[in-house]
Amino acid sequence: MKIRLALALVLLFGIVSCATVGKSFIFSGPQSIEIGKTSKAEILKTYGEPFRVGYDNGDLKWTYGYYLYRLIGESETKDLVITFDAKGVVKAYAYATSMKNEKETLLNQ
Repeated sequence: MKIRLALALVLLFGIVSCATVGKSFIFSGPQSIEIGKTSKAEILKTYGEPFRVGYDNGDLKWTYGYYLYRLIGESETKDLVITFDAKGVVKAYAYATSMKNEKETLLNQ
């Protein structure tokens, strides 16, 4: 009986101690997106459906996001935000990450 209770508590702690939001994605690097050239169709093919969509000053904006929140330890997040012009071509983009391995790679470039 005590073993079952202990196991149940461990499982419950594991469930409430971390949460994920969004969908994991792999940023293919700056070469995967060319401002003024890459289309919405190409972005969809490379990254799939965005996590969020909206507008910024009238321009269509797609956000790919993955957020891993931990109750204990460091949370990790990453975002790829792409802004399109009226023709559906990339106008600007930004990528930011706190994922340990990705962050280290970018810091060492």
